[in-house]
Amino acid sequence: MDFSLSATQQQLTELATRLFTDQATQPRLRAVDATGYHDAELWTQLAETGLLGIQLTEAQGGVGEDFETLCVFLERAAQAVAPVPLLEVLVGGALPVLALDNVPVLETLLPKLVAGEVVLTSATAEARQTDLLDVSTRAELVEGQWRLSGCKHRVAVANLPGVCWTLARYTDGVGVFLFDLQSAGIERQQQTTTTGEYVFTLTLQDVPANLLVNAAATPAFVDNAQLHLFAAATAMAVGVCSAMTRMGAEYTSEREQFGRPIATFQAVAHALADCHIDTECLRGLMEQAVSRLSQSGDTASATEAVLAASIYACEALHRVSHAVQQVHGGTGVDRDYPLFRYCLMAKKLEMILGGQSALIARLGVILANG
Repeated sequence: MDFSLSATQQQLTELATRLFTDQATQPRLRAVDATGYHDAELWTQLAETGLLGIQLTEAQGGVGEDFETLCVFLERAAQAVAPVPLLEVLVGGALPVLALDNVPVLETLLPKLVAGEVVLTSATAEARQTDLLDVSTRAELVEGQWRLSGCKHRVAVANLPGVCWTLARYTDGVGVFLFDLQSAGIERQQQTTTTGEYVFTLTLQDVPANLLVNAAATPAFVDNAQLHLFAAATAMAVGVCSAMTRMGAEYTSEREQFGRPIATFQAVAHALADCHIDTECLRGLMEQAVSRLSQSGDTASATEAVLAASIYACEALHRVSHAVQQVHGGTGVDRDYPLFRYCLMAKKLEMILGGQSALIARLGVILANG
């Protein structure tokens, strides 16, 4: 199987690399630390270049590329630790709803998303591995209008104009509902993650909403959304690991001890070689997962591939960040040096994936029942 980039993907890579190199500089990153690690100007530039619409069709105002191309873009964004919510909006929020039919609200929403005017996020912290038993938010139909009441935790970019899809329990079971983040009846409590990003606890009280997916189709919808989120997170993990490995190689090639670069010391060289091996092994697993997920049909095979890539991503992110920190010594923890941002993003991606233990247990159940 040929995993080389297509001509379109190569052009997109060059555009994204140039944009992130110019904009995601260390002074710029430090400047957005106090704003929830969100660069509104960079987000606008991504919209102007069409990069926010990679996975949307031309009719929706997008470029019309596939999920694989989106993952190529996310890998480049991770290499620059770009301070924009690409994973949360383009994958966690927008991607699951793109396949839905007959949703009038999306016809006007998606072009605004591509233009960078609104965000589309999700609030699904209570749904783990498609287990919908913990969903406590309620939806009631009042005079022909669905209204949501309940509490949602760790909702990304909920302070920006846009919409959010979430899970709520109604008469038929648990469904997927879409609500406006600026609606009356929403109380926000801001929290700051270890990466500096803002997330919010939303308390909903009779918030107007639209039913997107009924109870019968919700488990499949949630499972599909989670698998794509995991696959995209592993693509970003490849970008983070490759960037950290490169930083380690450059630093140890310049730092001298006993009259020669420390990169020539066997222990340092072996540590960075292991980082390179981890990164390329993860790349192979990620590309296999994305490829199988992009193909219709064998969903069981796609699930196994995504879980295997996610398991290895958790391990690689941990090992590479620790090894690169070690070869940097005290410099690695200096916040004037960029390595700490990559280590924090590595931990963030591990948390999104849920950790090795939960992933291994889930894969084990699938294999045992297969």
